[in-house]
Amino acid sequence: MNAVSLAVAAIRARPLQSALCVLSATLGSALLVLIFLLSQTIASGFLRNAEGIDIVAGAKSSPLQLVLSSVYHADVPAGNIEMSDYLALQKNRHVRQAIPLALGDNYQGWRMVGSTPDYLQLYQAEFAQGRVFEHPFEAVVGAATGMKMGESFAARHGFAADSDDIHDAYLYTVSGVLKPTGTVLDRLIVTSVESVQTLHSGHHHGDHDAHEEDDHDHEAHDHDDHDHDTKGHDAHDHDAHDDDAAEEALGHQVTAVLIKTRSPIDRMNLPREINQSSNLLAAVPSLEMARLTKSLGIGKTLILALGAGFIALSALILLASLASSLAARRYDLAVLRVLGASPGKLLLTVLAEGVLLSGVGTVIGLGIGHGVGYIAALNIDTLQGIVLPSTFLQVHVLDGVFLILGLMIGVIASLIPAISAARTDIAALLAKG
Repeated sequence: MNAVSLAVAAIRARPLQSALCVLSATLGSALLVLIFLLSQTIASGFLRNAEGIDIVAGAKSSPLQLVLSSVYHADVPAGNIEMSDYLALQKNRHVRQAIPLALGDNYQGWRMVGSTPDYLQLYQAEFAQGRVFEHPFEAVVGAATGMKMGESFAARHGFAADSDDIHDAYLYTVSGVLKPTGTVLDRLIVTSVESVQTLHSGHHHGDHDAHEEDDHDHEAHDHDDHDHDTKGHDAHDHDAHDDDAAEEALGHQVTAVLIKTRSPIDRMNLPREINQSSNLLAAVPSLEMARLTKSLGIGKTLILALGAGFIALSALILLASLASSLAARRYDLAVLRVLGASPGKLLLTVLAEGVLLSGVGTVIGLGIGHGVGYIAALNIDTLQGIVLPSTFLQVHVLDGVFLILGLMIGVIASLIPAISAARTDIAALLAKG
């Protein structure tokens, strides 16, 4: 029998100890590969979704909130800005392209984005069916929405799929279905800015009429930018006039503007200019996501430390298992020597045993790490549109690195028991019987 066959026989002879060695190696390698895959795919997803967007301008809020809500659609916008602010940005000498976003509605949880065809071109979108929106209340749907050509639907106010505030005065019609892009666009419904503005203006007029029937108990309830100070029923006419003004303004607002600058110098100067000379907030997506990634670094370090701890534990368990097994097999090893096995063959047998246990555990761990990442990318909402689930099913260079690491740990852990086996004293052991 060769060294590998002897090693396999030894592993089968102690299934519980062998399973424990494999399990510890599996847990360590699974944690390590999972955290590295998530880090890589999330980082590449952030870059992919923000590619071509140098600056985001919107209402005063947290810069991170502005980026998350406008670029990644993973947060709630702080408010709207005037259409005049968007037009001013369009004419700014530092700006090459300014793409407006009008947010605030959804359909079955898929966020609706009022914009221009330039927004689709930003993600190099291609049509699986249909065409871009050309007429009011036409919409282009992302691949993940599952919506069909010609489908009609009513948007819901807000971002909750179960909202009972339905814009049923106007129905959207799907004019185009996009191919998968691997970006947040796959989970969006895109229409024209004018459609969103018209819908909201009509929605608020409807609310105003309903409020009049209720003696204006809740006047200006849905007007984001209208400051009111009612002091009694004598101010009724004044409040109604203010309601009309607020409704008219809602038809001339957008939520944010995605900006592409003319040069790297403009990219540095424009945010400062916007923040200092206007009532808008400018944020740089790459900078904000770098800060977010850095703030999450502690959690990543802890998980990496946990994975490294499992790897170290695996080596210790393997060492203890091989040492105890060797003590019980001393007589068998002596018999093998008598039958012609050389010291080198005994050394290779024990080394092969350690390498097999750690190698099998590492391979299983790599498979589990990829599988868990794939399931997470499919089921965790915050990851969808940022990471591509298919990337977790691909073989990476990291897999080879972790496999080599696992095999080296097997060699290192079994080295001392292997040397001890090679030095077996045949005469002494056979004399003891």
